Amino acid sequence: MERRLIAATLFLVVPIIFSLIVPTRTQLLTMKHMYSIRIYDRQGTLLREVLSHQDATNQYASIDSISPWLIHATLCSEDKRFFMHPGIDGIALARAGVQNFLHGRIISGGSTITQQLARNILGSQSRSILYKCMEACFAFNIEMKLSKEEILELYFNYAPYGNQTYGIEAASYLYFRKPARDLSLNEAVFLAGIPKAPSRYNPYKHPERTKAEAARILKALYIHGIIDTALYEQSRAQKVEIMDRESNFKAPHFCEYILTMLRAEHHAAPTAVVTTLIYHIQEEIEAILRNNINRLSEANVTNAAAIVMDGRSMDILAYVGSVDFFDPLVDGEVDGVRALRQPGSALKPFTYALALEQGVHASTLIPDMPTYESTAGGDYRPRNYDEKYHGMVRLRTALACSYNIPAVRVCGSFGPEMLLDRLHALGFGSLKKSPVHYGIGLTLGNGEVMLLELTRAYSVLCHAGELRPERALHRINEHTLPVSEPIRRVFTSQIAYIIADMIADNQARSPAFGEFSPLNLPFFCAVKTGTSKDFRDNWCIGFTNDFLVGVWVGNFDGSPMHKVSGITGAAPIFRDIMLLMHREKAPIRPLPPSGLVYHTICTISGDIASPQCENCMTEVFIPGNEPVQMCQGHNARSLSNLHATDQSNDQFSQRTFTISFPDDHDIFKIDPILRKEYQCIRMQISADHALQHVTWYVDDRAIGKKTYPFSIVWQLSPGTHEIVARGITEDNETVHTPAVTITVLK
Repeated sequence: MERRLIAATLFLVVPIIFSLIVPTRTQLLTMKHMYSIRIYDRQGTLLREVLSHQDATNQYASIDSISPWLIHATLCSEDKRFFMHPGIDGIALARAGVQNFLHGRIISGGSTITQQLARNILGSQSRSILYKCMEACFAFNIEMKLSKEEILELYFNYAPYGNQTYGIEAASYLYFRKPARDLSLNEAVFLAGIPKAPSRYNPYKHPERTKAEAARILKALYIHGIIDTALYEQSRAQKVEIMDRESNFKAPHFCEYILTMLRAEHHAAPTAVVTTLIYHIQEEIEAILRNNINRLSEANVTNAAAIVMDGRSMDILAYVGSVDFFDPLVDGEVDGVRALRQPGSALKPFTYALALEQGVHASTLIPDMPTYESTAGGDYRPRNYDEKYHGMVRLRTALACSYNIPAVRVCGSFGPEMLLDRLHALGFGSLKKSPVHYGIGLTLGNGEVMLLELTRAYSVLCHAGELRPERALHRINEHTLPVSEPIRRVFTSQIAYIIADMIADNQARSPAFGEFSPLNLPFFCAVKTGTSKDFRDNWCIGFTNDFLVGVWVGNFDGSPMHKVSGITGAAPIFRDIMLLMHREKAPIRPLPPSGLVYHTICTISGDIASPQCENCMTEVFIPGNEPVQMCQGHNARSLSNLHATDQSNDQFSQRTFTISFPDDHDIFKIDPILRKEYQCIRMQISADHALQHVTWYVDDRAIGKKTYPFSIVWQLSPGTHEIVARGITEDNETVHTPAVTITVLK
């Protein structure tokens, strides 16, 4: 008997004590675990709504931001005596008991709004007597600690409205695409009936049941005098149309990246997150990737990734992790922006930047000849991509043409330790192994890095040698995040400018990639490709003064592509993205930093050009780090040329002087999207005459006079055109090319 008394006492007392202590008023009013996170682009497009810990969507709404019609409808439907009872309605319980007894089954629960709130907070579906007792005590506790308005506010934010949606703000957006404050009478009564039985009154599965319950609540409002006859009849005649379910799963890899950042930075209760992404740009870049991967499908290419940043603020404007997130056959859920892959030659600019620090300069000659290098794994013989050796090449040419052997020689001169240290300073946290592990192959990309890291590192070259972090978050809830720019200098501004100038030099890279490769854009653009061993990865990273773009192409399963390199795989995607980003405004060439000097050099020897040097160019140098001697290698050639100019005019007629581009009968087509000033061709000659200058004619109209290398850019014009070049030799003789006819289509 005594044990039973103790048990009964505990049965009644424990729930009461528990409910009185936990939770406190402050805890009740600050519960955040039901919040979901809405991720927006910077222009307000909803990218994704991330489920809360209860796998439900919810956005908090204060009682003042909820339609009064909904409050009336809910009270009329769920708890008519809400403002009179202390959390438990004895009349409702008695009525429910009688109804359940007469029907022989449970048809009414008699729970108050406060009890429903208690149940939602406790999160249990148990119907045991102990639980019901605890629920009632908890409801009584809530009534003691909160005002009726506060209880209503919490109820509307915890109430289940079906389809994994909790809270009236989320429900109002889901079903009507409007905030809760703007709900009409009909929409309010429609929503008011759902929390009673969210599965039974699911508007998408059982619309007729939901409408019938709404009609019942509307009639109750009329019976209780809350609405008059005219409004009642008007509302009965109106139909409620709910919106189709919206699938917000845009920019999926970017949204996962944002969630990772939120977790790492421990932001408190983020509900509305505004990012730097611009979704309409994201969509267009996604289309570019799909189209190019379709083009490469026969070469066993299944995927690509791309990231675009604002060149000044480092805001991420587009972030495409794969071609199709939902395609498991190509591992679409893998994020190519943050996946670890080998970068190939894309790291070479940083090797040559270190070389400039060590005292070499852009015209330093580097041997591109067979060599063996010792590594921890044994002797290593580097090879160039074209399987050729090019003799002594200037540093500018070696970098622009991405020759492997010169890069290995340069890296060997200061060692992989220095390169790895500098790559760490550039933010390559993925390179975690020792310098011995990588060896000098590090400069050729034998370590694994992320596209995000690689693109960020190239920002050093467009920010005068300073590293600035990328930015993806703009605002969290109502708090605009400060633009924090912990700037770290990695290279001097002079070195950064010279390296950028080298990888923007189309003429310097033409021996390896051709004059009209995808890298030859109609505006200044510094760009570098990379291809890993066995064609498993290829890359293209570059920038203008406005945008920074990184592209990766390959297969997430690691299978090799069929001879697809950076210039044929990633470069066309890079080109398409750069043209897209600059379709409204062409970028300008960055101004050189102060202190640089310019000298005319011999392109053969790399020394200061002498009067006898035939092939010369202007090169940029850091003061004190420049060639000091004049070229001594062309005196004999000079005498030979002087002798050749004494030859007869008949001999001139035997020499070659033709238009090498375009070819006769070539056909070109005007692109309807690309800006007109970009739709040009560079016309070139092939000659073994010693020429002073060449004048170009199109349809018998002179379009320009050019000195060496005598090429000229001409903007395409629809129609059939005849092109002729007239040259003036060093003996003031006139020579003409055969005419070339081309057709330009609209």
